[in-house]
Amino acid sequence: MSTNYIVNVPKLKGRENYTEWCFAAENFLILENMEHCIKSVAGKIEAADDARTKAKLILTIDSSLYVHIKDVKTSLELWNKLKALFDDSGFTRRISLLRNLISIRLENCSSMTSYVTQLVETGQKLSGTGFQISDEWIGCLLLAGLSEKYSPMIMAIEHSGIAITTDAIKSKLMDLDENQDGDANAAFASFRKNKM
Repeated sequence: MSTNYIVNVPKLKGRENYTEWCFAAENFLILENMEHCIKSVAGKIEAADDARTKAKLILTIDSSLYVHIKDVKTSLELWNKLKALFDDSGFTRRISLLRNLISIRLENCSSMTSYVTQLVETGQKLSGTGFQISDEWIGCLLLAGLSEKYSPMIMAIEHSGIAITTDAIKSKLMDLDENQDGDANAAFASFRKNKM
């Protein structure tokens, strides 16, 4: 059973993919009913469970990183060591992510889906550093990164009275991408029609 899931966990390569690896690895352990091994205090976990969890985690790590983890004894120690080495939630990382987040524009992306994904993902990474970012703010940034041709749609959203949330705006933009192939006037008409 685990072999089917383990292939979906990206190999940890370092700081560049730690966040994605951590999310996938934790969910992999949940599917295997082993997440308690990385969350519990040592001594309360059966040795066999801990050894299996540690082995499964090691199989999701690029072999070039083995030098950093060869001395760890438990899965919790492994988890914490990897976090200490690769979880970059410092001030410089926050500033870098914030700069990236506010500079994302639709015209620089290959599609609406790519734009929405990039902005939401960057917002999640920024939140992961401990920076407080509201759902409304991400929703507003999704609208702010659109070109002027989307102004009628933005005005329709403003006058509709709906709450600006990431999910509401993301859903509207994804519908636009799938149904109108980027036609802002059709999006405006569609939005008005859905609200009436």
